[in-house]
Amino acid sequence: MQEKSSKSAEISFVSAVAEAAFRLRRIAEPRPVGDRVKEAITRAAKRAGLPASRVENLWYGEDRSIRAEEMDAIRRADAAREAKEQSARDQAVALGALFAGVADRLRTQDEDFHRADIAALVEAARRLGALDSPLVAEPEGE
Repeated sequence: MQEKSSKSAEISFVSAVAEAAFRLRRIAEPRPVGDRVKEAITRAAKRAGLPASRVENLWYGEDRSIRAEEMDAIRRADAAREAKEQSARDQAVALGALFAGVADRLRTQDEDFHRADIAALVEAARRLGALDSPLVAEPEGE
């Protein structure tokens, strides 16, 4: 019996091969402009620790089955990719919080003189997601 995940955003797959193909495409990201599929397949193979020919077959769904150790390697590589992305998001929010803090300090020093800098810092913090974060409270009057 298959156990249901507690994650509401969990994706359901028709087959393990479909899941592998989906995850391999994510593992190959980010894909630069002009990136060829063969280069993406090679990158995914390297990150998953699998032979490129095997990854190519899975990428295109040419195989009907996948060994457990291959799927485990693909899931580990996808989890590592997700952890790296989450770390980057967390760093962006922390940087935005730093910008918001600098804006607050400038606001207390001389708001009129630093108005342009404060506006730029607040906008950068907002774009980085810090002003939506519980780490930073947006100043009143903004």
